Amino acid sequence: MRDVRIGSASFAVTDENAAFWERATSGHWEPATFEAIGASITPETTVLDFGAWIGPVTLFAATKARRVISFEPDPEAARQLKANIALNPSLAGKITVIEKAVWPSKGKLKLGAKKAQGDSMSSVHHTGSDVTWEVETITPDEIAALIDRGPVFLKIDTEGAEYSIVPQLTNLAARTDLSALVSFHPRFAAGSHPRFHKTFPMTKRVFEVFRGYKVWRVHHKSVSRAVIPELLLNLGLPYFEAKTTYLFKRG
Repeated sequence: MRDVRIGSASFAVTDENAAFWERATSGHWEPATFEAIGASITPETTVLDFGAWIGPVTLFAATKARRVISFEPDPEAARQLKANIALNPSLAGKITVIEKAVWPSKGKLKLGAKKAQGDSMSSVHHTGSDVTWEVETITPDEIAALIDRGPVFLKIDTEGAEYSIVPQLTNLAARTDLSALVSFHPRFAAGSHPRFHKTFPMTKRVFEVFRGYKVWRVHHKSVSRAVIPELLLNLGLPYFEAKTTYLFKRG
């Protein structure tokens, strides 16, 4: 077991993936992601973690939010996620783990991993690899029904599936109290260059769900207003390739 401290949040994890947790603790793994999340949630917030992996966002958010619902369809990642949660009894009661893939339709979905289950890159776009499996899906409308009260913070890091998932989030996006952190993976979803003829309309479909929201670009170490993407969004012209993470907030 090891103790992890990220900003003002502290929690325990197993010794598995020790190198990753050292990077997270030392500020070398997406510090801007934690900054954006920490500034966006309150003690009344329900956090939806799409692609929870072994729990960095889930556990960090649980130290601040009222409730966290984590979605992780990779069996090995889900095993480690639940083991890490179990080491934090003061947080465990806030967290629900759902071992299903978020997807527009109900049924079974084939996923694959680039190297092995649990490698953090499980994706619907890696089914040509040697490591594949099927998992049950859960739809955005089913997820919306799980929210009982309070503001909602949505984090999506699904290795390319965001282009299929986000356009189906209209019920959630219509809420006046939603904030969403979306990581874009155009290379996984559309392949290597040339791909702009694919990724421009894909990006547009995602951004248009958040028309009327303020937009921030979340780089590895910084969070900054995305003035031009926001302007293009509100003009109905978000034609570009998003290659990083964006934060969408009301007001």
